[in-house]
Amino acid sequence: MGRLDRYIFSTAAVAFLGVVVVLAGMIWATQALRQLDLVTSQGQTIIAFVAITSLTMPTLVLVIAPAALFIATAYTLLKLNGDSEIVVMASAGMGPWRLLRPLIILALLVSAFCALLAIKVVPASLATFREQVTKVRADVVSFVAQPGRFVNLSQGLVFHVRERAPNGVMRGIFINDARDDGVSTYLADRGQIIESDAGIFLVLESGSIQRRGGAAKDAEKEANEASEANKDTTKDKGKSSNSSVVEFQRYAFDLSSLAPNSQGQDVKPMERPLSYVLNPPQDDLYLRFFPGRYREELHKRLSAGLYPMAFFAIAAAALASPRTTRQSQVAALGAIIPAMGLVQIGNFAIAGQLKTQAWAVPLIYLLPIVTVALCAMVVQGWIRLSPPAALVALAEWLRQRFTRRVAA
Repeated sequence: MGRLDRYIFSTAAVAFLGVVVVLAGMIWATQALRQLDLVTSQGQTIIAFVAITSLTMPTLVLVIAPAALFIATAYTLLKLNGDSEIVVMASAGMGPWRLLRPLIILALLVSAFCALLAIKVVPASLATFREQVTKVRADVVSFVAQPGRFVNLSQGLVFHVRERAPNGVMRGIFINDARDDGVSTYLADRGQIIESDAGIFLVLESGSIQRRGGAAKDAEKEANEASEANKDTTKDKGKSSNSSVVEFQRYAFDLSSLAPNSQGQDVKPMERPLSYVLNPPQDDLYLRFFPGRYREELHKRLSAGLYPMAFFAIAAAALASPRTTRQSQVAALGAIIPAMGLVQIGNFAIAGQLKTQAWAVPLIYLLPIVTVALCAMVVQGWIRLSPPAALVALAEWLRQRFTRRVAA
């Protein structure tokens, strides 16, 4: 590229990167708040929180990139027009295609980048995000062992430990279990979490169990079962119609149900690699009950690289021509924003039909291709678009009123 091409390309590229970084950062901050419980309740560090939530950034960039390219193209062309640089280029015999050459290169790079994101990066990042969140939520040891805090392990189950030694032994354990009909309160001098093939257990030592309500009816039975399972002695200290207290030397509290099983989790089509989406197995849950989901996902990925070119073409068709008056610049800018919005709405509408209608498949490709073709005809001069006279007059009237108010 020559010096002029580098100047135009760098101006647009810097604007594009700035818009992407700002918008992606703002949206990421709002989306990350949904996973704030990774820090507040799961006991994770802020570094782990940022690392996990950053896995959603490729998805945000994929959504933002076409609009960011549109904004960068419009900004660059408006800047060139405002400084009368396009007028000078046109006077020197430079056509609109020569002016748009560096911007077309940028648009092609952004389109290829979006295609790469949609086909490979985004599915992999979403799958990794799901696995990491599941792993954190399944880390019962770090979730339970938070000294000095009352932790809600699940609905009706509260856990508290006074202190935890470096070797993993916890002291001063309190558990209140109200998940069933009655209420069971566990007190133990010490305990330790043990993972085995049978599951995850919190082995309590030197403590007691107080059951109230419906749980008291099964107190003696559970005490005998605990004695046989742990091969330690338990003692029924006292019981009545409403409560029962059982002392134990050792008791295993099952934590396996609190650890989610990532193997049984539902994996969505958007998290599958392209090879899987192209040919899902016959026993896949979505293929059996929602076969349109894979059709939707496949064609959304394959068409993702076309829409940045469509957005770029709209801005280029309206702003690449020399404009010597402010009225014409305002009118052109006011026309491309609704056009961009219509293309985006059309994309959403067609994508929504892909689940149930096979005829929508070619439309999701035709919409950006037809948009680029029409805009190329406008740049070439085969189609001339001019805003209505009433719209131009209204814009000029508003501009004059605004100018007088600022001057006053």
